[in-house]
Amino acid sequence: MTLYRVELKQAAAAALANIDGVKNIFIDRSLPMTPGMLPAIIISCPRDSGVSTGRAQPQFTRVSHLYVHARLCHTSPENAEAEVEAFAEQIELAIMLDAALQAMITQVTELDTEVEINSRTAEHTGEVSMHFGLEYIETYPPPGTPLAKITGTMTANGNDDFAGMQVPTT
Repeated sequence: MTLYRVELKQAAAAALANIDGVKNIFIDRSLPMTPGMLPAIIISCPRDSGVSTGRAQPQFTRVSHLYVHARLCHTSPENAEAEVEAFAEQIELAIMLDAALQAMITQVTELDTEVEINSRTAEHTGEVSMHFGLEYIETYPPPGTPLAKITGTMTANGNDDFAGMQVPTT
């Protein structure tokens, strides 16, 4: 059984694969990237949370926290900023408008975006970090063999029309 948040992460990667000009899309990458690998997107889903829906069969309203980090290089800080803003818009639209991903969730509970321009090296790097809260319902199946049939005897205690059912009196 694959964790549902892993399936959501894979669906997000598929949605982001349609963005023009992206050289690499990584899932759960922690290694550094060289300028030749950029523009690139790193997707992770490091945490999720669930709230019980009640005391019956175990069921939770869960929120998986999808993080999308995108990085690009440019020749000037102004161009890097303009491109990273356009990159952020493309990422947001890809996640929010992908029918396959949206069909897997009940709603996007939150969306946070942070943009940073770094000019400490020869390359001017633009980075955008986005956080999406993806809500879904998770139900755990009860253990054992599924109930297929109930056989029993009902006593009407002299009432021949018990609960709207005709009960034989002999």
